[in-house]
Amino acid sequence: MSKILVVDDELSIRESFTLILEGKYQVTTAATGEAALKHVADRAFDLAYLDVRMPGLDGLETLRRLKTLDPRLEVVMVTAVNEVRKASEAIKLGARDYLIKPFDVEAIVKMTERILRRKALEQESSALLEERPQLVGQSEKIELVLQQAKKAASSDQPVLISGESGTEKEEIARLIHEQSARRELPFKRFSLSAGLTAAAVQARLFGRERGFTTADLQAERGLLDKVRGGTLFLAHLEYLPAKPAATAARLIGATDRSDLLTVNREIYDYFAAAIINLPPLRTRPGDLPLLIDRYLTLANRRYSRRISGFSAEANELLAGYSWPGNTLELRLLIDRAVLKAEHEEIGAAELPLDILLASGRAWGRDYTVEFEKRYIQKLRALSGLDRAGLASLLQVKPSYLE
Repeated sequence: MSKILVVDDELSIRESFTLILEGKYQVTTAATGEAALKHVADRAFDLAYLDVRMPGLDGLETLRRLKTLDPRLEVVMVTAVNEVRKASEAIKLGARDYLIKPFDVEAIVKMTERILRRKALEQESSALLEERPQLVGQSEKIELVLQQAKKAASSDQPVLISGESGTEKEEIARLIHEQSARRELPFKRFSLSAGLTAAAVQARLFGRERGFTTADLQAERGLLDKVRGGTLFLAHLEYLPAKPAATAARLIGATDRSDLLTVNREIYDYFAAAIINLPPLRTRPGDLPLLIDRYLTLANRRYSRRISGFSAEANELLAGYSWPGNTLELRLLIDRAVLKAEHEEIGAAELPLDILLASGRAWGRDYTVEFEKRYIQKLRALSGLDRAGLASLLQVKPSYLE
């Protein structure tokens, strides 16, 4: 039975989701972002419905931390009409979709079935889709990284991989593992976070004995035991509470922080035997077409589509964008575009709004106006409100809706 987490500070919303989904799915609720993080740290969920506005940790920050704890968790943001922009921002952070309040039973049921069905298909086909790790690019920067990875693979020393958020840290770690003498042994990933206590990190790494509380009824093997002398990849290394004890596993750490030496000198020194710095995507524009081709091929396979590529106008916009989220942002964009594409070629109008606006050209403004028109028409149809009522709901002048 699929496990669903509902995170909302309103009791009525949590109860509504439970009534709608309980029976077919196993539903757990949380009133705060902090409580949601604890649930996800304790066990795996398939899908989370997450409110955008909550006291304490808001929806976006909770989303960031949830995806750090479990990158495979599907998240749908639950939002009011006047917070759709935040929900759209959440898509770029890894959310699958968003749901606008007030919602009906059928909308929740259909969205849940669709997301879980897609996730099940992806898991079933993962063995077919899995490829050897590959760092795509022909730039001098990437060639240097590949040389450093090859050198690191020839030893058993810890490795530190640094780079902006969204750069290919895990790909490099897997590449080092595949080129090393440990290639036949397991490779596992552990994402550290500020929400994990030192005791929780210790338990995940080294396991825990059977206890007497409901949380400790079963003994749990640690990740270092599970890799059996293979490679353990530690993401967000800045949150590692202490230098690791001696272990038979190969440790590779990664961080987005350029100031790790200052933040945690002990951890930096332990992993700094070999340091690999990944360049941001904006500094290697010549690699962009190669990355687009690779991610498009993978997305077509994953979703059984036959999208040929992007239009010339769309490619121009992609080439002019600064990619603050690096290759992760590019991959998520292509995944979403392939899923939603209605034609074999993806046009400029199908790109995210921030890319259109970042171009500074007329088409960005034109698409913004067109997007607003379609959005307002959809709101009118869903709400049944007249122009004055909709203007009041959106807190704008009625003339804005003309």
